[in-house]
Amino acid sequence: MVPPFCPNPACPHHHDDARFYAGHWKRAGSYATLVIGRVHRFMCTACGRGFSERTFSVDYFAKRTLDLREIHRAVCQGENLAAVARHLGCSGDSVQNRIDRLARQGIALHESMQAGLALGEHLVADGFESFDRSQYFPNQVNLLIGQRSQFLYGFTHTTIRRKGRMTPAQRRTRARIESRYKAPAQGIRDSFARLLATIPARWEPTRRPRLALLTDRHRAYPAAIGKVPTLARERIAGRFVHQTYSSTAPRTVSNPLFPVNYYDRELRKDIAAYRRESTCFSRNVGNGLSRMMLYLVYHNYEKHFRVGTGDSGRDYPHAVVAGIDPAGIELAMSRLYEERAFLMRQSVSADNGRIWLKEYQTPLKVGGDYLPKHARAG
Repeated sequence: MVPPFCPNPACPHHHDDARFYAGHWKRAGSYATLVIGRVHRFMCTACGRGFSERTFSVDYFAKRTLDLREIHRAVCQGENLAAVARHLGCSGDSVQNRIDRLARQGIALHESMQAGLALGEHLVADGFESFDRSQYFPNQVNLLIGQRSQFLYGFTHTTIRRKGRMTPAQRRTRARIESRYKAPAQGIRDSFARLLATIPARWEPTRRPRLALLTDRHRAYPAAIGKVPTLARERIAGRFVHQTYSSTAPRTVSNPLFPVNYYDRELRKDIAAYRRESTCFSRNVGNGLSRMMLYLVYHNYEKHFRVGTGDSGRDYPHAVVAGIDPAGIELAMSRLYEERAFLMRQSVSADNGRIWLKEYQTPLKVGGDYLPKHARAG
């Protein structure tokens, strides 16, 4: 193996590729492992940091090799954590560790695929509701999807206050919980604004002079647009248009909000934690968002566009419909389960960075989520 760059984030060669890093490293022996056998070691001659070929693997620091492709498939096809662990003959914690690794890989893949992508379609947005830990902590995952491609550009998460009909005992329980934890007062508005803040970087007015955002009539959405200065200015100028539709209209293909309705249905069908009246649900916000990121990769880059539309020739994923090069997708997917992504070498949005670093807090959880040192990488 030839080291492609220095893994030390403080090294001037951390952002090199193999061609420019040549001559700045030397071999430093090898060591034996019970996992994969003998591993070669290297040393960076610029910063003096030692590392091995295992440093660049997705399985870095793992004491057992698990089938990452099988874990990805199982999570995106309705299997819960316990079922995957039984199938692979390992613990649930080991499976969650690999899901977190794959989520970081997915973030890097998704961000790199969008780096050169200019919006070629209008956008549809909505909130997907579920809950974390218990039904006293409902959440809203805001989704931003391409109107034509059904490509998921991104998502954000917020915990919201429990609403709806409750018995007197349930109201007392909610009051007791709220004495210890209260959901953000403007969580939906603020999280939706964070999602919309990713639009200006992808929107080239010279290519698409008019951009429409289609949503339902939620009162928080206009206020969220106002919190994104670029979109607020373009809305006044008439170049950015916010179109609203009833959320109670039939969820058919002719519904303007069909892309988000379709994605909602897929999540309910394919993610065990999001099924209605299920014993499976997210006990931890960060872990749930890691699974959501795995599903984003599956939906955008693997799943064929709109299976069942009657066009048997459609064997390309949603990302291709959105305008991403198929060859680039193939190359990125070939690296997903092999080459470890480094945070400091990625351009990552704020919310994706929070997923990567496990910074989303679970209600009533004492302390933050565990994050391996190698996952932070600077």
